[in-house]
Amino acid sequence: MSLVFLIIGAVAYSLSEHVSLGESFWWAIATATTVGYGDISPHTIVGKIVALLLMIVGIGIIGMLTSSITTYFVKSDSDEDQSSDNKKFEMIMSKLNELEKQNKDLKSEISALKQNSTED
Repeated sequence: MSLVFLIIGAVAYSLSEHVSLGESFWWAIATATTVGYGDISPHTIVGKIVALLLMIVGIGIIGMLTSSITTYFVKSDSDEDQSSDNKKFEMIMSKLNELEKQNKDLKSEISALKQNSTED
């Protein structure tokens, strides 16, 4: 899709600015990749519109590429973090269950001691 748009933009620039196709491809690539050396620039309104569209498409593609790469790395880290968090949660729940059991046992012992003291 972007390559097609790059070709269309280069051809449109070549026709509207009356420059060679090779020069217009150079301009289209430099513009779409947001490098924009400034050695070639549009002078007609059609050329400026084509430049605007190429800049928007170029920035969009670079943005999608970098966000996809970032998502890959962040997802890998978050999967590891989630696994670690699940293990910690299971350990906490295990300790909580153990404390509840000890609490129940202590309550039973206290009740037994109270009954023994009232019998005396």
